[in-house]
Amino acid sequence: MLSFVYFQSAGSIIVALAIVAAPAPAQALQPLAEFLAGARTASVDNREAAMTAVEQQEEALVALGRELPDVLVRGTYTRNQFAAVFPVQAQPGGPTMNLTIQPYDQWDLFLQADAPLIDFAGWARARATHRAAKAARYNVRATALEVQKQVARQYYTLIGADALRGSAQRTLAAAQSNAELTRERRAGGVATALDVERAQAEVERARQNIADAELQSELARRALTTLTGVTASAEIGGSEDDLHAEAPLEKWEATPEATIPTLAAAAEQARSAATNARAARLSLIPTLTATFVERVTNATSFTGQPNYFTFTLNANWRLDLTTIASIRVQSALAQISRIREQRTRLAVRDQIYEAWQRTRTGIIKSQAARAQARAADLAAQFATERYTNGAGTQLDVVQAQRDAFAAQVGRVQADADLAFARTLLRLTAGVSIDQDQR
Repeated sequence: MLSFVYFQSAGSIIVALAIVAAPAPAQALQPLAEFLAGARTASVDNREAAMTAVEQQEEALVALGRELPDVLVRGTYTRNQFAAVFPVQAQPGGPTMNLTIQPYDQWDLFLQADAPLIDFAGWARARATHRAAKAARYNVRATALEVQKQVARQYYTLIGADALRGSAQRTLAAAQSNAELTRERRAGGVATALDVERAQAEVERARQNIADAELQSELARRALTTLTGVTASAEIGGSEDDLHAEAPLEKWEATPEATIPTLAAAAEQARSAATNARAARLSLIPTLTATFVERVTNATSFTGQPNYFTFTLNANWRLDLTTIASIRVQSALAQISRIREQRTRLAVRDQIYEAWQRTRTGIIKSQAARAQARAADLAAQFATERYTNGAGTQLDVVQAQRDAFAAQVGRVQADADLAFARTLLRLTAGVSIDQDQR
């Protein structure tokens, strides 16, 4: 069953799906479409779902084959210890002929055809397996969308981690400059030893932030390679969201259920279970089969004919405790399947609603976060200038740099939430990412 991806805590989302501004690198990261194309063949989840659909399709053919006529050809050879041959006259005074009841070397060839004439339960079971195969085909599409979620998440994780690393490197450069200035002021007797230690601590804090971002970047690269078989390029680039509004919520909620693979698969599974329950009830109706056998033998017996046929009609009716219990079991399974379908429908609709609402509020939060980041950067520059000119304190510079980095992190966080909401909205509504890009 398709699982749903929910919004995570700030610590993990910060580096999960951010698209932030960065200088254009010499070699940009491959487009997302290239990773999605690789995942279609490299993802083990996609391959498993595809083979499961093939298996279900063959199961449906097996069930159908049981309800179609079949032909059996069987040949036997028997070596008898004794022969039984009787001379007879067909007419008084006529020629004598031998009736071979049992020859020493007996050869038999049987050509048999069986055809079910009435088997309502079998026909219903074949229909149920057909619906199960159809549900498996829908599940292939649902799995592909789920894999796209994973690919997009790791893709934007890589971009976000690189953006945070760049911000941390700029913070490190500023912290190193501040530490050098503080040591100079200490040598001149203006700054204290505590100011020097505090400045050096900020340098180490910036290095720690770089290490965290590099860890997230390497993990995202490995995850992308595992999912898609494509190795991400060394240089990363990104672009800001244009903060455009999505289509009205009513349009997204009116998405036909047949176009959402998760819902379509759940509906087919419910229909399959209902058909199986109907098949269990139809097993109370007698079945009628016909059998035709053509025999070719050298043991002609009393007919004196080397080949002859028989035609048989077989009627069967069975009623026992097992039949009654099976009816109840299948009815309960049908009810469970309908409940699961309803639960899936509610979950998908809630996901669409949540993603749309988070997109709407994410636009506002991104606008605010970008303004805060710009203001924090200006404040850090102003604090550094004041400290350089002797009008401010070293503590003011440290605090301003921390605030600037925190504002950049908040900006990445806001853009991450927005990008994630847009992606989740489309995938939950059954729109693949590459299809949406086209």
